[in-house]
Amino acid sequence: MYKFLTISFIILLLNCNGTNARSFIFNYEVSILPTNDKKLELWIPYPNSNEVQTIKNIKVDADGLNYSIEVEKKHNNKYLYLFNDNGTNVEKNIKLSFEVTRREHQNINYANVDPNNYLSSASMVPIGSIFDKIIKDNKLSNQNMRGIYDYVLNGMHYGKPTDDQNSKNYKYIYGGKNPKTGQEWLPSNITYGLKKMTKNQLVKSQNNNSKYAYGNGNSLYACDIGVGNCTDYHSYFMSLSRTLKTPSRFHMGFPIPNGEEGKVKGYHCWADYYIKGEGWYPVDISEADKDPSKVEYFFGTVDESRVEMMVGRDFVLNNYDQGEVNLFIYPLLEINDKKSNKFKKSFSYKNI
Repeated sequence: MYKFLTISFIILLLNCNGTNARSFIFNYEVSILPTNDKKLELWIPYPNSNEVQTIKNIKVDADGLNYSIEVEKKHNNKYLYLFNDNGTNVEKNIKLSFEVTRREHQNINYANVDPNNYLSSASMVPIGSIFDKIIKDNKLSNQNMRGIYDYVLNGMHYGKPTDDQNSKNYKYIYGGKNPKTGQEWLPSNITYGLKKMTKNQLVKSQNNNSKYAYGNGNSLYACDIGVGNCTDYHSYFMSLSRTLKTPSRFHMGFPIPNGEEGKVKGYHCWADYYIKGEGWYPVDISEADKDPSKVEYFFGTVDESRVEMMVGRDFVLNNYDQGEVNLFIYPLLEINDKKSNKFKKSFSYKNI
Protein backbone atom coordinates (compact mmCIF):
# COMPACT_ATOMS: atom_id res chain seq x y z
CA MET A 1 0.00 0.00 0.00
CA TYR A 2 0.94 3.60 -0.47
CA LYS A 3 0.70 6.36 2.04
CA PHE A 4 0.24 9.93 0.93
CA LEU A 5 2.36 13.01 1.25
CA THR A 6 -0.15 15.83 1.61
CA ILE A 7 0.47 19.50 0.97
CA SER A 8 -2.46 21.68 1.97
CA PHE A 9 -2.72 25.27 0.91
CA ILE A 10 -5.33 27.44 2.60
CA ILE A 11 -5.90 30.03 -0.05
CA LEU A 12 -7.46 33.27 1.20
CA LEU A 13 -8.13 35.36 -1.86
CA LEU A 14 -9.22 38.86 -0.97
CA ASN A 15 -10.79 41.60 -3.04
CA CYS A 16 -8.13 44.20 -3.82
CA ASN A 17 -8.62 47.34 -5.90
CA GLY A 18 -11.85 45.97 -7.32
CA THR A 19 -10.32 42.76 -8.68
CA ASN A 20 -11.83 39.30 -8.29
CA ALA A 21 -10.70 37.09 -5.43
CA ARG A 22 -11.19 33.54 -4.20
CA SER A 23 -10.59 31.44 -1.06
CA PHE A 24 -9.86 27.70 -1.08
CA ILE A 25 -7.77 24.88 0.37
CA PHE A 26 -5.33 23.15 -1.98
CA ASN A 27 -4.09 19.61 -1.28
CA TYR A 28 -0.90 18.23 -2.82
CA GLU A 29 -0.52 14.49 -2.26
CA VAL A 30 2.34 12.14 -3.04
CA SER A 31 2.34 8.43 -2.19
CA ILE A 32 5.75 6.87 -1.56
CA LEU A 33 6.68 3.21 -1.07
CA PRO A 34 9.39 2.06 1.36
CA THR A 35 12.90 2.34 -0.05
CA ASN A 36 14.20 -0.79 1.72
CA ASP A 37 17.13 0.90 3.48
CA LYS A 38 18.14 2.83 0.36
CA LYS A 39 18.77 6.57 0.71
CA LEU A 40 15.66 8.66 0.16
CA GLU A 41 15.61 12.27 -1.11
CA LEU A 42 12.54 14.24 -2.12
CA TRP A 43 12.19 17.77 -3.51
CA ILE A 44 8.87 19.65 -3.50
CA PRO A 45 8.07 23.21 -4.72
CA TYR A 46 7.35 25.64 -1.90
CA PRO A 47 5.54 28.87 -2.81
CA ASN A 48 6.82 32.37 -2.18
CA SER A 49 4.98 35.51 -1.21
CA ASN A 50 4.91 38.27 -3.80
CA GLU A 51 2.76 41.21 -4.83
CA VAL A 52 -0.14 38.99 -5.94
CA GLN A 53 -0.03 36.25 -3.32
CA THR A 54 0.91 36.25 0.37
CA ILE A 55 2.06 33.05 2.08
CA LYS A 56 1.74 32.68 5.87
CA ASN A 57 1.22 30.20 8.74
CA ILE A 58 3.32 27.47 7.13
CA LYS A 59 3.38 24.10 8.90
CA VAL A 60 5.50 21.07 8.01
CA ASP A 61 4.96 17.51 9.27
CA ALA A 62 7.83 15.45 7.87
CA ASP A 63 6.75 12.17 9.53
CA GLY A 64 10.21 11.57 10.98
CA LEU A 65 12.22 12.45 7.88
CA ASN A 66 14.87 15.12 8.03
CA TYR A 67 13.93 18.21 6.07
CA SER A 68 15.01 21.73 5.27
CA ILE A 69 13.52 24.68 3.43
CA GLU A 70 15.95 25.66 0.70
CA VAL A 71 16.26 28.71 -1.53
CA GLU A 72 16.94 28.26 -5.24
CA LYS A 73 19.30 31.16 -5.87
CA LYS A 74 18.83 31.84 -9.60
CA HIS A 75 15.20 32.95 -9.27
CA ASN A 76 14.82 33.11 -5.47
CA ASN A 77 12.28 30.27 -5.32
CA LYS A 78 11.91 28.09 -2.25
CA TYR A 79 11.55 24.33 -2.09
CA LEU A 80 11.23 21.62 0.52
CA TYR A 81 14.04 19.05 0.70
CA LEU A 82 13.28 15.85 2.63
CA PHE A 83 15.86 13.14 3.15
CA ASN A 84 17.02 10.13 5.13
CA ASP A 85 20.39 8.55 4.41
CA ASN A 86 19.11 5.21 5.71
CA GLY A 87 15.93 5.37 3.68
CA THR A 88 12.71 4.03 5.11
CA ASN A 89 11.12 0.62 5.54
CA VAL A 90 7.67 2.08 6.09
CA GLU A 91 5.51 4.36 4.02
CA LYS A 92 5.74 8.03 4.94
CA ASN A 93 3.04 10.65 5.25
CA ILE A 94 4.47 14.16 5.05
CA LYS A 95 2.22 17.22 5.25
CA LEU A 96 2.85 20.84 4.41
CA SER A 97 0.12 23.41 5.01
CA PHE A 98 0.02 27.17 4.67
CA GLU A 99 -2.26 30.11 4.02
CA VAL A 100 -2.14 32.13 0.81
CA THR A 101 -3.77 35.34 -0.36
CA ARG A 102 -4.18 35.42 -4.14
CA ARG A 103 -5.97 37.82 -6.51
CA GLU A 104 -6.61 38.51 -10.16
CA HIS A 105 -4.00 40.94 -11.47
CA GLN A 106 -2.71 42.93 -14.40
CA ASN A 107 0.69 44.65 -14.69
CA ILE A 108 2.68 44.60 -11.46
CA ASN A 109 6.00 46.06 -10.33
CA TYR A 110 7.63 43.18 -8.43
CA ALA A 111 10.18 44.10 -5.77
CA ASN A 112 13.63 42.51 -5.92
CA VAL A 113 13.21 41.22 -9.48
CA ASP A 114 15.89 42.38 -11.91
CA PRO A 115 14.51 42.33 -15.48
CA ASN A 116 18.05 41.95 -16.83
CA ASN A 117 18.10 38.41 -15.42
CA TYR A 118 15.35 37.43 -17.86
CA LEU A 119 16.89 38.34 -21.21
CA SER A 120 19.22 35.43 -21.90
CA SER A 121 18.47 31.96 -23.23
CA ALA A 122 17.57 28.92 -21.12
CA SER A 123 18.29 25.28 -21.96
CA MET A 124 15.00 24.87 -23.84
CA VAL A 125 14.27 28.54 -24.42
CA PRO A 126 16.97 29.69 -26.88
CA ILE A 127 17.11 33.15 -28.42
CA GLY A 128 18.25 34.47 -31.81
CA SER A 129 18.76 32.24 -34.85
CA ILE A 130 15.37 30.92 -36.05
CA PHE A 131 13.60 33.41 -33.80
CA ASP A 132 15.37 36.30 -35.51
CA LYS A 133 14.02 34.97 -38.80
CA ILE A 134 10.49 34.57 -37.45
CA ILE A 135 10.57 38.13 -36.12
CA LYS A 136 11.81 39.51 -39.44
CA ASP A 137 9.45 37.47 -41.62
CA ASN A 138 6.41 38.40 -39.52
CA LYS A 139 7.42 41.98 -38.74
CA LEU A 140 7.24 41.41 -34.98
CA SER A 141 8.35 44.20 -32.66
CA ASN A 142 8.84 44.79 -28.95
CA GLN A 143 6.81 47.95 -29.48
CA ASN A 144 3.82 45.71 -30.14
CA MET A 145 3.80 42.88 -27.60
CA ARG A 146 0.23 42.08 -28.55
CA GLY A 147 1.57 41.13 -31.98
CA ILE A 148 3.87 38.54 -30.40
CA TYR A 149 1.02 37.19 -28.27
CA ASP A 150 -1.20 36.92 -31.36
CA TYR A 151 1.54 35.29 -33.42
CA VAL A 152 2.00 32.48 -30.87
CA LEU A 153 -1.76 32.20 -30.31
CA ASN A 154 -2.47 31.82 -34.03
CA GLY A 155 0.51 29.59 -34.75
CA MET A 156 0.04 27.09 -31.91
CA HIS A 157 -2.66 24.47 -31.36
CA TYR A 158 -3.53 22.98 -28.00
CA GLY A 159 -3.17 19.20 -27.95
CA LYS A 160 -0.82 16.25 -27.70
CA PRO A 161 -0.06 14.35 -30.90
CA THR A 162 -0.71 10.65 -30.29
CA ASP A 163 -2.20 7.63 -32.07
CA ASP A 164 -2.60 5.63 -28.84
CA GLN A 165 -6.33 4.96 -28.55
CA ASN A 166 -5.92 4.28 -24.82
CA SER A 167 -4.30 7.64 -24.20
CA LYS A 168 -6.30 10.37 -22.48
CA ASN A 169 -4.88 12.68 -25.16
CA TYR A 170 -6.15 10.56 -28.07
CA LYS A 171 -9.12 12.91 -28.49
CA TYR A 172 -6.81 15.78 -29.43
CA ILE A 173 -5.84 13.99 -32.62
CA TYR A 174 -8.80 11.84 -33.63
CA GLY A 175 -12.32 13.19 -33.32
CA GLY A 176 -12.08 15.21 -30.14
CA LYS A 177 -13.71 18.62 -30.04
CA ASN A 178 -13.03 21.68 -27.94
CA PRO A 179 -16.16 22.11 -25.78
CA LYS A 180 -15.71 25.90 -25.88
CA THR A 181 -15.85 26.11 -29.66
CA GLY A 182 -17.33 22.83 -30.89
CA GLN A 183 -14.41 22.54 -33.32
CA GLU A 184 -11.76 19.83 -33.64
CA TRP A 185 -8.75 20.32 -31.38
CA LEU A 186 -6.51 19.40 -34.31
CA PRO A 187 -8.32 19.51 -37.66
CA SER A 188 -7.12 17.44 -40.60
CA ASN A 189 -7.40 20.14 -43.26
CA ILE A 190 -4.47 22.28 -42.12
CA THR A 191 -0.73 21.87 -41.56
CA TYR A 192 1.11 22.56 -38.33
CA GLY A 193 4.18 24.56 -37.36
CA LEU A 194 7.05 25.83 -39.44
CA LYS A 195 7.58 22.29 -40.71
CA LYS A 196 4.01 22.33 -42.09
CA MET A 197 3.21 18.85 -40.85
CA THR A 198 -0.08 17.08 -41.46
CA LYS A 199 -1.97 15.56 -38.55
CA ASN A 200 -0.58 12.07 -39.33
CA GLN A 201 2.96 13.43 -39.57
CA LEU A 202 2.53 15.05 -36.16
CA VAL A 203 1.99 11.65 -34.56
CA LYS A 204 5.08 10.18 -36.19
CA SER A 205 7.19 13.15 -35.01
CA GLN A 206 6.72 12.33 -31.32
CA ASN A 207 9.53 10.90 -29.21
CA ASN A 208 8.57 10.76 -25.56
CA ASN A 209 12.16 10.04 -24.53
CA SER A 210 13.46 13.18 -26.20
CA LYS A 211 13.66 16.72 -24.91
CA TYR A 212 12.39 17.71 -28.35
CA ALA A 213 8.82 16.64 -27.58
CA TYR A 214 5.46 17.78 -26.30
CA GLY A 215 5.23 19.31 -22.82
CA ASN A 216 8.90 20.04 -22.18
CA GLY A 217 8.66 23.77 -22.78
CA ASN A 218 11.01 23.52 -25.75
CA SER A 219 10.44 26.59 -27.90
CA LEU A 220 12.22 25.07 -30.92
CA TYR A 221 9.80 22.15 -30.80
CA ALA A 222 6.89 24.57 -30.39
CA CYS A 223 7.70 26.62 -33.48
CA ASP A 224 8.55 23.55 -35.59
CA ILE A 225 5.54 21.42 -34.63
CA GLY A 226 2.94 24.05 -33.72
CA VAL A 227 1.16 21.81 -31.21
CA GLY A 228 1.69 21.64 -27.46
CA ASN A 229 0.56 22.54 -23.97
CA CYS A 230 1.07 25.61 -21.79
CA THR A 231 4.81 24.97 -21.40
CA ASP A 232 5.30 25.03 -25.17
CA TYR A 233 3.17 28.13 -25.85
CA HIS A 234 4.88 30.24 -23.22
CA SER A 235 8.41 29.06 -23.99
CA TYR A 236 7.82 30.11 -27.61
CA PHE A 237 6.58 33.51 -26.42
CA MET A 238 9.65 33.90 -24.20
CA SER A 239 12.11 33.07 -26.98
CA LEU A 240 10.54 35.72 -29.21
CA SER A 241 10.33 38.30 -26.42
CA ARG A 242 13.90 37.82 -25.25
CA THR A 243 15.22 37.84 -28.80
CA LEU A 244 13.58 41.27 -29.06
CA LYS A 245 15.36 42.34 -25.83
CA THR A 246 12.15 42.30 -23.79
CA PRO A 247 12.54 40.50 -20.43
CA SER A 248 10.07 37.67 -19.93
CA ARG A 249 9.53 35.07 -17.23
CA PHE A 250 7.99 31.61 -16.89
CA HIS A 251 5.48 30.95 -14.05
CA MET A 252 4.31 27.53 -12.90
CA GLY A 253 1.57 26.59 -10.48
CA PHE A 254 -1.84 24.98 -10.29
CA PRO A 255 -5.20 26.03 -11.80
CA ILE A 256 -8.27 25.82 -9.59
CA PRO A 257 -11.46 24.63 -11.33
CA ASN A 258 -14.89 26.16 -10.83
CA GLY A 259 -17.05 24.64 -8.14
CA GLU A 260 -16.89 24.18 -4.41
CA GLU A 261 -14.39 21.31 -4.36
CA GLY A 262 -12.83 18.64 -6.51
CA LYS A 263 -9.69 17.34 -8.13
CA VAL A 264 -7.03 19.38 -9.88
CA LYS A 265 -5.80 17.38 -12.87
CA GLY A 266 -2.33 18.89 -13.02
CA TYR A 267 -0.13 21.94 -13.32
CA HIS A 268 -0.55 25.09 -15.34
CA CYS A 269 1.95 27.71 -16.51
CA TRP A 270 1.88 31.21 -17.90
CA ALA A 271 4.35 34.01 -18.67
CA ASP A 272 4.89 37.70 -18.18
CA TYR A 273 6.97 40.37 -19.92
CA TYR A 274 8.51 43.58 -18.65
CA ILE A 275 7.98 47.13 -19.88
CA LYS A 276 10.26 49.73 -18.28
CA GLY A 277 8.32 52.15 -16.10
CA GLU A 278 5.18 50.00 -16.22
CA GLY A 279 6.09 46.63 -14.73
CA TRP A 280 5.39 43.01 -15.61
CA TYR A 281 2.39 42.18 -17.80
CA PRO A 282 1.02 38.61 -17.52
CA VAL A 283 -0.13 36.53 -20.50
CA ASP A 284 -1.84 33.15 -20.61
CA ILE A 285 -1.81 32.18 -24.28
CA SER A 286 -2.76 28.52 -23.98
CA GLU A 287 -5.88 29.35 -21.98
CA ALA A 288 -6.78 32.00 -24.57
CA ASP A 289 -6.42 29.38 -27.30
CA LYS A 290 -8.71 26.95 -25.48
CA ASP A 291 -11.35 29.66 -24.97
CA PRO A 292 -11.39 32.30 -27.74
CA SER A 293 -13.77 34.49 -25.71
CA LYS A 294 -10.83 35.12 -23.33
CA VAL A 295 -8.27 36.22 -25.93
CA GLU A 296 -8.47 39.89 -24.91
CA TYR A 297 -8.57 39.08 -21.21
CA PHE A 298 -5.48 36.87 -21.10
CA PHE A 299 -3.31 39.50 -22.76
CA GLY A 300 -2.34 41.50 -19.69
CA THR A 301 -4.54 39.80 -17.08
CA VAL A 302 -4.52 36.48 -15.25
CA ASP A 303 -7.34 35.27 -13.05
CA GLU A 304 -7.43 34.54 -9.33
CA SER A 305 -8.15 30.80 -9.70
CA ARG A 306 -4.54 29.68 -9.56
CA VAL A 307 -1.63 29.45 -7.16
CA GLU A 308 1.97 30.10 -8.23
CA MET A 309 4.69 27.73 -7.05
CA MET A 310 7.81 28.49 -9.08
CA VAL A 311 9.15 31.23 -11.36
CA GLY A 312 11.86 30.65 -13.96
CA ARG A 313 13.59 27.68 -15.61
CA ASP A 314 16.73 25.58 -15.21
CA PHE A 315 16.64 25.23 -11.43
CA VAL A 316 19.68 24.16 -9.45
CA LEU A 317 18.47 22.17 -6.43
CA ASN A 318 20.78 21.28 -3.56
CA ASN A 319 21.91 17.62 -3.61
CA TYR A 320 19.91 16.80 -6.74
CA ASP A 321 22.07 14.55 -8.90
CA GLN A 322 20.28 14.82 -12.24
CA GLY A 323 21.55 18.29 -13.16
CA GLU A 324 19.52 21.44 -13.76
CA VAL A 325 15.76 20.98 -13.60
CA ASN A 326 14.00 22.31 -16.69
CA LEU A 327 10.50 22.37 -15.14
CA PHE A 328 9.81 21.98 -11.41
CA ILE A 329 6.22 21.61 -10.27
CA TYR A 330 5.78 17.90 -9.48
CA PRO A 331 7.82 16.12 -6.76
CA LEU A 332 11.29 14.89 -7.62
CA LEU A 333 12.40 11.65 -5.98
CA GLU A 334 15.86 10.06 -5.81
CA ILE A 335 16.65 6.67 -4.30
CA ASN A 336 20.38 6.09 -3.81
CA ASP A 337 21.05 9.19 -5.93
CA LYS A 338 19.10 7.80 -8.89
CA LYS A 339 15.90 9.35 -10.20
CA SER A 340 12.83 7.36 -9.24
CA ASN A 341 9.23 7.49 -10.38
CA LYS A 342 8.02 5.19 -7.61
CA PHE A 343 5.43 7.60 -6.33
CA LYS A 344 1.90 8.70 -7.12
CA LYS A 345 0.57 12.23 -6.97
CA SER A 346 -2.84 13.84 -6.82
CA PHE A 347 -4.18 17.34 -6.24
CA SER A 348 -7.50 18.64 -4.97
CA TYR A 349 -9.14 21.81 -3.72
CA LYS A 350 -12.02 22.97 -1.58
CA ASN A 351 -13.40 26.51 -1.34
CA ILE A 352 -13.42 28.17 2.07
